[in-house]
Amino acid sequence: MSSEDDDGGISFAPPGEVDDWLAREASRRGETRDDVCRRLVTAAHAVATDDDLEPTDLEDVEALRTQLDAQREEFTDLLEDVRSRVVQVKRETDAKAPAEHDHAEYADADEQAALRESVAALESTVDDGFANFETVLEGVFDETDELEERSALLASAVLDLRDHRDAMAERERQRAEADRLKRAANRLGVRAAVCDSCDESVDIALLTAPECPHCASAFTDVAAKSSFFGSPALVTGEPPALEGDVENAVAPESEDVFEAVETDVTTDERRDGADDADRDDSRSRAPLAFDREGATR
Repeated sequence: MSSEDDDGGISFAPPGEVDDWLAREASRRGETRDDVCRRLVTAAHAVATDDDLEPTDLEDVEALRTQLDAQREEFTDLLEDVRSRVVQVKRETDAKAPAEHDHAEYADADEQAALRESVAALESTVDDGFANFETVLEGVFDETDELEERSALLASAVLDLRDHRDAMAERERQRAEADRLKRAANRLGVRAAVCDSCDESVDIALLTAPECPHCASAFTDVAAKSSFFGSPALVTGEPPALEGDVENAVAPESEDVFEAVETDVTTDERRDGADDADRDDSRSRAPLAFDREGATR
């Protein structure tokens, strides 16, 4: 039963269950029962007068409720799994050594302090050593440059010795070639012959190199006279290329000098072996005996 007061308000007595629910809501929200009723009436009026408001479908509500239940069950399962894992970890932790245990193989506090002092001393030594690093490095560079200059001089001296040796080997080769011409002339029974290039008479016994003393043409062989009135001849040919110094040569760089020395080492044994063979062959021959007959032109 409802009644209207002098201010235009309406009062009524709700059923018992509704009155109890209003009391609980007012207590939970910290409001009065009149405030709760006023809010409910305002909300009902807003719903009744709002044309754009569409009531929620019952199926959607049921689907949402089902989804909430599923998520609640999943959350409950995950919570139980976490609890079981926590219990397992706690059991494993309790089964381990107590917190007061010690490791004899590990360093104690005193040993750790000694190690710290050793590390600090080492750091100080390293810092002091790097203090004059630039000075030491410059000294090393200067010494390296000096050693490089000395090495270049040594390599140049080695090349000079090699050129001197090659010159001596060339002279020995020319002497051996001259001896070969003398032996050929001895077999033909002649002492002198005419140069095939300049037609000058050459005393074969006086030859020290296989070349004409008049025109410098290289001799390759001795030919007997071709007629009764002819004369023996020294056959000439192209002179071989001689090794040695070249005039106005450009001074080699140090790298070229070192490469030349290394290349020369690999060929020393072959060249020395061939020179020794020619030298032994020439020395094993008996001295030549020439007659005193001169060549006629």
